[in-house]
Amino acid sequence: MKFNKRKIKSFFGTGEIAGRKTNAAGRYTSEQLLRRVVMANLLWESTYYQSADTIMEQIESLIPKVSPQAIADLAIETRFDQRLRHTPIYLILMLFKYHGCGSIVSDILAQICTRPDMTMDTLAMLPIILGRDSIKPIPNAVKKGLAKAFDQYDAYQLAKYKRSRHDISLIDVVNLVRPIPTQSNAAALQDLVNGTLKSADTWESNLSTGADKASTFTRLIKEQKLGALATLRNLRNMQEAGVARKTILQSLKQVNSKWLTPLNFLAAQRFAPTYTAQIEAAMVRSFTGYNIKGTTILAIDVSGSMGGLTSSGSHFSRLDLAYALAAFATYIFEDLIVVFTAGNDRTRKGAHVIWPNVKGFGIFQSHQEIARKVGGGGIFTYQLCEWLKTEGIAKDADRLVVISDSQDIDVMYGAKVVPDTSPYQYSYIIDISTHTHGIKNSQWTAEINGWSDKLFSYIYELEKEL
Repeated sequence: MKFNKRKIKSFFGTGEIAGRKTNAAGRYTSEQLLRRVVMANLLWESTYYQSADTIMEQIESLIPKVSPQAIADLAIETRFDQRLRHTPIYLILMLFKYHGCGSIVSDILAQICTRPDMTMDTLAMLPIILGRDSIKPIPNAVKKGLAKAFDQYDAYQLAKYKRSRHDISLIDVVNLVRPIPTQSNAAALQDLVNGTLKSADTWESNLSTGADKASTFTRLIKEQKLGALATLRNLRNMQEAGVARKTILQSLKQVNSKWLTPLNFLAAQRFAPTYTAQIEAAMVRSFTGYNIKGTTILAIDVSGSMGGLTSSGSHFSRLDLAYALAAFATYIFEDLIVVFTAGNDRTRKGAHVIWPNVKGFGIFQSHQEIARKVGGGGIFTYQLCEWLKTEGIAKDADRLVVISDSQDIDVMYGAKVVPDTSPYQYSYIIDISTHTHGIKNSQWTAEINGWSDKLFSYIYELEKEL
């Protein structure tokens, strides 16, 4: 991958929704803004409403205004809770640039670089952050952190990630930062530097040498060497190669990883629909462990803007993300009522429909029929809440959860009215648009930004404290 160096100016003085100034747009502290833009975006990726340059400039402009410890904590959270790889590195290097804090930088860098290829990413990103043409000289804090990171790498990891990235090899990293060998990796480090380290026993390395696909996948599955993400990504490859169905089912039973996201399971289900039940079971294993009691109304925005792709290299839209979260939600909430909502922008009229409470990925089957019923306009949150009351749905519900991109027609245009969430004990709007400012007003128990499985665990933990 390449890191984009361009930046353009943007401002935080006035709340904006889709480029329009409005009092409904949230106003945040610098730390809250940093959390929002970091947690809900991918670095160097444009979104439906914001360019990549704007997003990067927003992050950099906020770093000097936020305390070093808050930045360090955010880096840890983005790596281990949100499972991002480049964002925590970027935060720590920005922390070094604007605050120094050498000991914090080295300690956190050693923790977040959980894979050897992340050390290469760090060195590739370093000159961009510091505004120079060369990696050298490497700041002492960065060097110490990367050297310490090697303590967690064993021979298998070193072999798996030894290929060069950004014109930097793992050998280059070893020679530059001089890690102290451990008992588990001393021999492998020596073999790496000598050029004699054998490739790891992975499906990529085996197939690159011409090994038979079916026998390779079968052996790795039986030896439990095919990782969770590799299993999900290769379901179609295994089917096409002729791997026995019972063997593929065995591989899906082994999937249980905290590093996956609901979108990984959605992608797998789309490519291998005959394994839907097993993919759903693996998703539940990976994420569940709690249940949110009571009756929940889950309202999903299916407006036109939700059709925007999540990133330039993605095949998935924000609506796909919403559906993936909805599929996951059917296993989390004790009693769930699913509502789809959109409307007509020209007439400023919302449209809403209750959908049969299909569990899991079955919720995707009727998208075209849903679109015909509710149209493709924006979300009308006030009208949605009034409709839920009129239809008698709100009175028995404990909470309302809205998944949207926060481009609320009722708030921005026409009557400019905010939703009435008073019938519910709890109410949440989940903004997956990643725009700078979402709708933030006192009607909601919380506005939640992003689209990971952590959204629902946040609701679960929050309600335990309320």
